Parts: sequence; C-alpha cells; structure tokens
Amino acid sequence: MHFGWFTNFVVRHPLVVVTVVAIFSGSCIVIPITLSIVKWPSFKDPQLGFSTRGTIIANRLTAWNNLIKDTSLSGGLTSNPKETKEMMNNRFQLKKKTKGTRPTEKLRGKKIKHSHRRPKDKPVYGNVSYSEDKNSSATLAELNRWKNVQNLEPGQKKTLEENYFCGSPDERYAHLVISTKEQRDLFNLADLLSLCRLEYELIGFPIYEELCIQNNYRKCCRTWSLPNFVAYFNMRSSCLSITAEDVENAKRILTQCSKYFHSNDLDSECLPNIPFDCECLRNDAVYNVLNYVTSVSFLPSNETVDSDQVKEVMLFLPLACSTSIIPYYNRISSVTLDYNDLEIFAINFGIKDSLFDIYVVRDTYLMGSGVCFVFICIWVYTQSLFLTLITILIIVLSLGISYFIYDLVFDIRFFPFMNLLATVVAIGIGSDDAFIFCKSWEMQKQDHEAGLEQIMNNTFHHAFMSLFVTTLTTAVAFLGSCISAVTALACFSIFAGMAVITNYFLMITIFPACLVIWERSCVVKGMPNFIKSCTLTLCQKWCFLNVRLNLSSEGWCRHLNIKKYFKTKENYMLSYIIRFKYFWCILFAFLSVASGYVIFVYPKVQLPTTNEFQLFHSSHLFEAYDFKYKDHFWFNHPDKNAEINYKLPLRFVWGVLPIDNGNHLDPTNLGTLTLDPDFDMADAEAQVWLLNFCRKVRQQPFYQSMMGPLLSNCFIETFMNSMNRKCFDAFLEMDRTPCCEVSKFPFNRTVFDGCVEDEVADIYNTPPSLLNQNMAGPKFSKDQNDNKIKALVVEYDSTYSYTMSYDEMDKFYKNVEAWMTEELKTAPKALKNGWFISDLAFYDLQRELNASIEIAVMISMGLALVVIFLSTLNLLTSLYAVITIVSSIFVTIATLVLSGWKLNILEATAISTAIGLTVDFSLHYTVNYCMCPPEIANNREAATKYALNYMAGPAFMAAVTTGAAGAFMLPSKVLPYIQIGMFLLVVMCVSWVYATFMLGSMLAIGGPIKQYGQFSWVTLLSIFTRSRRRERSLPPPTALVEADIHELQSLTVSRGEQSTPPRALKRSMSATAVKYTPDKSLADQSPSAVSAITIIMTDDN
Repeated sequence: MHFGWFTNFVVRHPLVVVTVVAIFSGSCIVIPITLSIVKWPSFKDPQLGFSTRGTIIANRLTAWNNLIKDTSLSGGLTSNPKETKEMMNNRFQLKKKTKGTRPTEKLRGKKIKHSHRRPKDKPVYGNVSYSEDKNSSATLAELNRWKNVQNLEPGQKKTLEENYFCGSPDERYAHLVISTKEQRDLFNLADLLSLCRLEYELIGFPIYEELCIQNNYRKCCRTWSLPNFVAYFNMRSSCLSITAEDVENAKRILTQCSKYFHSNDLDSECLPNIPFDCECLRNDAVYNVLNYVTSVSFLPSNETVDSDQVKEVMLFLPLACSTSIIPYYNRISSVTLDYNDLEIFAINFGIKDSLFDIYVVRDTYLMGSGVCFVFICIWVYTQSLFLTLITILIIVLSLGISYFIYDLVFDIRFFPFMNLLATVVAIGIGSDDAFIFCKSWEMQKQDHEAGLEQIMNNTFHHAFMSLFVTTLTTAVAFLGSCISAVTALACFSIFAGMAVITNYFLMITIFPACLVIWERSCVVKGMPNFIKSCTLTLCQKWCFLNVRLNLSSEGWCRHLNIKKYFKTKENYMLSYIIRFKYFWCILFAFLSVASGYVIFVYPKVQLPTTNEFQLFHSSHLFEAYDFKYKDHFWFNHPDKNAEINYKLPLRFVWGVLPIDNGNHLDPTNLGTLTLDPDFDMADAEAQVWLLNFCRKVRQQPFYQSMMGPLLSNCFIETFMNSMNRKCFDAFLEMDRTPCCEVSKFPFNRTVFDGCVEDEVADIYNTPPSLLNQNMAGPKFSKDQNDNKIKALVVEYDSTYSYTMSYDEMDKFYKNVEAWMTEELKTAPKALKNGWFISDLAFYDLQRELNASIEIAVMISMGLALVVIFLSTLNLLTSLYAVITIVSSIFVTIATLVLSGWKLNILEATAISTAIGLTVDFSLHYTVNYCMCPPEIANNREAATKYALNYMAGPAFMAAVTTGAAGAFMLPSKVLPYIQIGMFLLVVMCVSWVYATFMLGSMLAIGGPIKQYGQFSWVTLLSIFTRSRRRERSLPPPTALVEADIHELQSLTVSRGEQSTPPRALKRSMSATAVKYTPDKSLADQSPSAVSAITIIMTDDN
C-alpha cells in the first residue's frame, strides 16, 4: 500500500490533522453530553442482560412473557371476557355514583378497612408479618392467630401486648451469621453472654438509632438473637441477665418442641397435643428460634451425634433491607467484627446489587493505577512526556468515541458493567501501538538518510501494516462473540471491538502528526548551543513538557548493570532452549495433553450451577451468605422450601407465534405479542385434534398427575363435558339451548363461539381453593367487535423437578420437545404453529454459553491461522504457530478451571478473547524465523536463535507489562475485576512461555529450511484463479522472488537483501544504550506491549 499522499500531508500540515481529528473526537464526546443525548450508564442491576435472546427457547420465553403481559388488565387479551365486559359497563355507573358522594362518605366502607395493607415486596415493619402468597398456610395462620387473640381474656391480651419482640423475624430484615473458627457449641452461658455483648456493639452506633424500626414506645425494636430468646423464655429483661439455669431451661423447651417443628405442627393454633411452652401465647418463640436463629444441625429430625449443639446462629437486626442502611454497613465493616472468638462470618443486608454499583465505579482507581504504570512505561520508552500524554489522550478518546458509536450510531442503550473491562484492553492496545510507531520511526531515522517526508512515508508503511495486523486479530477476537445470544456478552464484544478499531484510526492519524510536531519543536538545529541549552533547561524545569526528555538507560545501566544482567540471562535462556529443545517440546506437549484432559474429561469446563451471579470475592461477607451459609438455616433450606417439590410445568401454546421482535441488545425491550393469523379454535378439526392431544399428554412418561379438578388445564375437555348438561335448568329456570346436550362434539362454529364465553365465566366463578391459578385456558380479545379466542394454553405438571443441573434439564427439554414436534406433524393448519415452553431460562443460558464459546473459539482460531499465514506465507511455520496457540489456550483454560472458574458470562468473554492475546508472541517468532539472514537460513538452530534473540526481550516486556496491568486489578473487591486481572496474568505467562520455549523448540527441531513450504503472493493468486492466461504471463522465477519481496516488505524482508550479518538491535535489555542527540529524538529500546503484536523488521537493523 502507498500512503505517500497522506504522509506528505501529515508532515506539511500536522496541526491541521490534529485539529480536524481533535474536533471530531471532541464533538463525539462533548455534544452528546451537553445535549443530554447520552445517559451515563447505571449498574444498579448488575445481572441485567445475563439472559439469552434470539434462540429458540429465548424467543418462546419472550413470547410467553408478552402473552402474560397482554393478558393483564392493561393488555389486549383477557381470560374471562364476560367479566371484562361487565367491568367496562360498570365503569360509567361507578363514576356516576362517586360523583354524587360527599367527601366524608368516601372515607367510609372498605377503604378504611383496607387502609393498612402493605404493597408486595416491601420489608416487614412493626408486629405484623406479611406473606407474599395469598393462599399460603402462613396467611391462614395469621388469620387464625387474629381470631385466637380476639377470643383471649383481657389478662391474656395484656401478656401478649408486652411486645418483647416486634413481631417475628423475617428474611427481609438485615441478618448476620455468627460462629467461631473452631465451630464449637455456642449454647452455653459464656458464649451467649459474649454474643449478647457483640450484639450491643452492633447496635451501639449512633446511625443505628436513626435507621432502626421502632416499637410503640419510639425505641428501637429488640434484635432477634439466641440470647434474647433465652431471656424471653425465662422472662428476663435483658440477655445480659440470663443465668446457667435459664440456658438449660431454654434448651429443654427447644428439645421438647423440636419434633413438632419438624412435623409442621408448630403453628399459631394452641393444639392440645403440643406442650404449653410451644403454644402461640409465647409469641412463636420456639418456631422462630428453630426456623430463623439456629442452624439446621441443631436438633435435626434424625437425631445424630452432637445434635444438641448450636455451631452457627443468626442475628436479625430491626433494619429493613434497603439502600438506606448502606451507611450502617460501611460503619460496621470498618471495625473488627469479633468478640471473644465470636466472629461474623456472613451478612445479608439486601444491598449487594447497590453496593456493587458503588464498588464497580470506585474500584476504577485500580484501572487508573494501571494507566499510571503504562504511562511510566511509555514515558521511559519514548523519552517524551508530550508523546506519552498524547498516547493516553488517544486511549481516552478511543473509549469516548466508542461509547458515542455504541450509544448513538448503533443505538444500543444497554451498557452492562462488563463493558468497563474494555478499558483495560484499550490501555494495552493503545500503548503497544505507540511502541510500534515509535520503534518504526527510530529505525527509519537510523537506516535512511532522507528527509522528514520520506522517513514518515517509510515509517507509516511499516507501522500501518503492523498496527493493522494487531487490530485485526484483537478486534475480530472480540467481535467474534457478538454472535452470542447472551445480551451482556454481545454488548461487551461490540464495545470492546469498537474501542480497538477506534484506537487504530486515532493512532494512524493523530500520533504521526504529533510525532512531526514533536520532532520540529523546542530544539531547532540552527540555534546556538547556549540557546539550545537554555531552552532545554527551561522546558525541563518549568514546563515539564520537554518533548525530548533524556531518560536514556545509559546512566541507570552504568550504576545498576541492568543491561549486562538481562543480556546475560537472555543468552542463558537462548542456549537452554536450543540445547534442551527435545525436552522442552516433550514437556510442553505433555502439559498440553494434560490440559486437554482437564478441559474435556475431568473435571471439565463446568457450567454454572446456580442462577446467582457472584459479584464480589468469595471471602466477602455477602457472597459467603449467598453461597455458603444461606442454606444452613431452615427458613432458607431447600428441604423446607417449596421449590424442592416444584415440578416443571408443561405449557403448550397456540395462537401466539414464538417471535421476539424486540431489541435483542436491550434486555428491557421484549417487543410486542405476535398473534398467529392461522389459529382458529372454533374449527371442528382443531377441536378433535386438541382433545386427542390432551389425552396423549397424560399418557406420556413425563406427565405428572395433578390433584383437584383440572378445569382450565385442557379447556376443550372441560368445555365438551359442560356441553353434556341438560338444556333446561329447573333450579335456575333457565333454558341453556344450544349450549347443552343437543349440540354434539365437535361443535359447529356458531355454537362454539356463542357458548365458550359462558363456560369460561363458570370456570372462573369456581372457588380459588379448587381452581389452579395458572395461565392455562383460552385467551380472548378485549375488542368488542372481535372477541374470539386469540390464544390457547394447555398446561400440566411434569415428572421433572426444577434443577440447576444442565444434564437433567437438557433431558427434560429434548424429550418433551421431540414428542411435541412429532405430534404437530398431524395437527391441522389451525394448530400447526403450536410450541412448548417451560421454566427454561437458566437452562437456555447454560446451553448458549456452551455453544457460543465453541463457535467463537473456532472463528478466532480460523482468523489466527489466516493472519499468521498471510504474515509469513509459510505453511509449516503457520502450523507450528497454531499448535502453539491451541496449546496456550488449553493450558490457560485448564489453569482457570483448576482455579475454580465456571463457564459464566465473564469467563466466556475471557475465553473468547484469549486467542487474540496469545497469537501475538507466536506471530513475532514465526515472522522473524522466516526472515532470518541468508547465511543462517539453512541452519534451523541458528535461525531459531536469531528469531528468539530478536524478539525474546520485547516479548518478555510485553508479557510483563500486560501481566502488571492485570495485577493492578487483583486488590479490587469486585469479582469481575479480579477475574480479568487473574486472566491477564495467566494468559500472558502461559502464552509467552509456550511461544518462547515450545514454539522455539519446534522450530529448532523441524523448522523449514531452503524456502520449504514458502508461498508467494503470485503463487497464491495462481492457485485461486487457476487461469492459464495468468500462468503464461508469469515472470521468470527471479522476478517472482523480487515481486514476492516487494509484496511482503511491510511485514518481512528478503534474505537476499542482506549481504552482511545483521547488526544487533540496540535494546535496553540486550545491547548498549543510544545516547540522546538533537538529530535522534528516540533512544532505541525494547517495545513493551499490552496484548498486541509488535513486528520488528530485519531491514530496520
């Protein structure tokens, strides 16, 4: 490629280039902010976007959610059209009645009766517990309790109103898990008193008084703790006043009543078979202790050894779980949470998501630390604070422009927190691009006696291709994941890919112009020496913008001998690689095979087994509660949770097309409901087929028998049975013709449409206790002119229980889906578009993560092979490089698997981008091996040593720089930051070691010699075109070689051009330093990079 026109313009008008690009970049950032077009991203719901869109299951789930939404009061469908019509007709009458009512009369009646109701999903306040399930036994228990309280004698009421506790504990109160490291029994006087004192420390903060829930005396409610319940059992005013006898008495009561707790007889009613200490008059104390305060190991249903020991206790604070208690959490987390060997091991304040939103922004200072480290590296390398600042500015602008394109151009309004991780990638790519350009600039100045325009043209010619290869491999590695159906993963791949591409265009425009400005500024060749010295001194001392700041390593090396030390170690390493080449090859090949065993056999890459997304480190008290201690108490234990018996529903839907017409990159945009125009429930053939379908479902092995009348589950059966009734109802004195036995199944369209509404109304008049509350049944249009059945749902229970196991859910889905597909083959046209769905959201996420990673890895691997082959045009070296890359990927993934990683969203992102980070070093070595001098081209070991000597130092610095950037993220409290830091460390160490030792040993053993396996561009073109005319017009072989050399000059150099041995690079680690001179603006040093490719040409020696 020829860029003479552009480079000449840059050299002649650098300020114009900088101004134009700066105005464009600034406009992309400033204008959207000032006009409030772009909103700052929010991370209050960090798990938003961790779902699939566009898959078969995801489309069905979206259509199902849209059907539920459309069947609500505000939707366009209804399950009971008769009731809907009555409601619409009564609105006007209700308005007329309300209009004539006096204001005082509005306060009477039911409004006053229900004024104390609380909305759903709110914390519990005061003395009344609230249950979310209206039909649950807890709600019935509350009603029975109220009846019993009303029937009590006045003296008994007074005892109950003592309000020792403000009601019962609830999981929506802030609670903490307290235990000891040695897991000793806490049910003794000494530990209970220590626990009581720890409790007083927790409630002793001034801010606690402002946030706590108060009793009727406007004082903070008492905490629900084991010492307080012991004091309650013995009527002590404080837990500090309990005695050893009180402890034994409380343990006796709990032991005596535990059997009733496990048999679910310990409710609010005073049953005659329960001792007095367990009855409701004691404020449900026994139930609260066993259910909320003590762990499941205390007094279990099956008596075991040490079953009477309490090793973990829960302390409930009268603080509602909300963001208002974040200041209280910050206060207690700043002090030591222990007292006499008692420690707080876990906390649940209900603020994990909100705290994550704070920490994810606060911990960006660690990224800033990484920027400072890279800043120093660039400054030391370029010896110019000016160019360093320009490089950092380019990184910032690339992120700003990427967000502008992401938000306004692509119109992606969802910004997951994972997109912040692209900052680390942008820092690495931006700094490496600066290294490449500065390296090419300095080498061209040393090897060419030409003007500034020619130097810039040659530099740009080399740097453009190097940066292009870097951008191509890294950007496509990211963009390869945009095919993922996981919303957060697709958004991250787009944003990260755009950041890499934007950085590339800024680097080839702004940076060359600034390099020209830097070259011409501050020190002018025509100045007298004393003016030069004064100007340089002023810039250094006052401006601190000396664009030629002399930071040569010569002075350092003279005192510290760093240069000699690293040169010696480098020579030792090269000799060991060549001498023990067979050992290294066998060793790393064995590690690769072992890593493959870890990935594919045991323990394998595990899919996530919980839909809880971990936000903080495992040692964090919030994560310790969710992933370890949560199930240690009965109120959260699976054996006491109804979810353990939850059977996966079998939902068969007709009338709705499984189409997701929403924005797949916005998890809040689910689109609209799409109805099936072919659906016709009134069709006689459809009625017969649906009736047989319901009967066949109940004969399948995955069908679970259900209790009670199945009125709406398969509506056609209920409708057919109701039509068999007598035509005249003597009790109601009503003639039901034709909705009676005179009509025969299948019913004609007129009878079906005329009778179906009344039948649905009768079904919904059934008492709720006898009617299964689900979405089953027909759905009618609310349009008065077209109130026909628009959708139909047939729903039953399956024999499969809901589980996080991928294999079990996969078996369930495939079995039911295969049967449903087979049945639809015989369905009439009106029911041909039916589909099956269940609670498969988490299963689909697991399935998509597993599949999308395989596709993304294959795409990235194919790209890596193409890039390496086009860079070297040698098939054998490309094959060696790909083997090295695959081995590096295997070892990296195996290391992460053994570290406990599971294939979740972030891990999938890391694996998909690993190839873009590991291909760099292999590309360095293969290019330099192919371009070794002609006098050593026939000696594999000499050519290998040349390639390693040329690139081992820079590659090592690149790995160290990238690893250090990752290390700065490790102190973070946010798990994604920690994981990305760990990933960078692992992938850089593994990729450098494998590229240097394994690839080096393979090249020393079987590297190509005498142009073996070497292609040329002309040869490749002739292979693809297969044109005889092209073959006849080919030049002679010598001309072919020259043409090949010309085409590869940007990446490689012909061996024939060098008649003398190559000069050693003057690197800071392996050669003498270059002193600063006015004519040489850059001291030659080893390029260090962060996750990018640095290609060094031999003609630059």
